[in-house]
Amino acid sequence: MRRSTGVLYCMRILVISDRTVIRAGYRMLFEGKPDLEVSGDAGDMSQIKNSVDGLRPDVVVIDSETNSLDTAEVIRFLGAAVPSAPALVLVGEFDDQVQRLLRAGARGLLLNRSSPAEIVAAVRLVAAGYSLLFPCRGRRLVDWSAPVDGEEKEKGPGRERLGRLTRREVDVLRLIARGCSNAEIADVLFVSESTVKSHVQRMLDKLDLRNRVHAVIYAYEIGMVRTAGLAAGLPVAPVG
Repeated sequence: MRRSTGVLYCMRILVISDRTVIRAGYRMLFEGKPDLEVSGDAGDMSQIKNSVDGLRPDVVVIDSETNSLDTAEVIRFLGAAVPSAPALVLVGEFDDQVQRLLRAGARGLLLNRSSPAEIVAAVRLVAAGYSLLFPCRGRRLVDWSAPVDGEEKEKGPGRERLGRLTRREVDVLRLIARGCSNAEIADVLFVSESTVKSHVQRMLDKLDLRNRVHAVIYAYEIGMVRTAGLAAGLPVAPVG
């Protein structure tokens, strides 16, 4: 039964990990949010199948650093059993497994050492239909998600707002959309981190965006960054 939280909709989350402490940690994190509810957790394929049959989750959060589970196999099973529930995978590093997880159908990839706020925001975004790849330091991943032949194909509502930005601010927006921190952006652009912060704030102000998460949403909406299976015209995810 869903909690009575005063919000119109409480998102049901299934947490998958073969580590009990990880499942408990994510349960504590998500259940502290009024719009999120951990409807169940699972540590092996048998529990996953039982959970899917009984709980019908809205989104699945998967710990990829498991010893007894094949994460790609889990994603493929979920894609067939509950295609309406996107999978957000928490990974230890961006390495050769990333392409395999994406091909299996993962909707979002996030480092498991990301902050609690980043994890919660990612859950809301993938549940709203967005594909997210974080952070940008996985070079092959960035290359894979970049526009073909380096040619940008910005499109969709709001594209004209890009004209408010300088070339450097557009670069900052693109790097934010690919998951880069201010420090990583500074390394890529060969500027100081304080300069990046100034660019970020001016970019947000010019585009009338509240925060970095909204900047990511905007960049995906106009097609600045593309990922496999990303659909057009998706709703804006709740942020808070």
